[in-house]
Amino acid sequence: MMPNRYNYLSLDPIYKDEYGMPLLRMTVNYAQTDHNAHKFMTRKCLEIMENLGADQTMAFDQMGDYNIGAFVPEHSGGGTIMGADPETSVVNNYSQVWDVNNIFVLGASTFANQSGVNPTGTLGALAYRAAEGIEKYFKEGNLLV
Repeated sequence: MMPNRYNYLSLDPIYKDEYGMPLLRMTVNYAQTDHNAHKFMTRKCLEIMENLGADQTMAFDQMGDYNIGAFVPEHSGGGTIMGADPETSVVNNYSQVWDVNNIFVLGASTFANQSGVNPTGTLGALAYRAAEGIEKYFKEGNLLV
């Protein structure tokens, strides 16, 4: 799933927690480009399997709507996007929140989108970068950019 402006997080106007605070609402669905990519990859995989001599193949070339309750082999991310501009991102390259200097956000929430593989290595590198930033913050304070 590629990032697009129609997939976003917001505060739910109806549902609230036990303290009366609004719950997080996720608005997400596949865009037409996601459906097109799925169909293309399905056809390519079938072609490869047939060229390798597969006796039987089965393909699901249609994707339905996004369903967070169904098992899908993905690593969802986003919500606190990392970037170089506080107008378009939540954290800087140290994972430090632009608006609150003493908060650092770690994890896949800082990804604008996921790569095609498990994010463990990238998350580890970002954790080291955040640790560097936290150490620097304790010495210097303030925003680290």
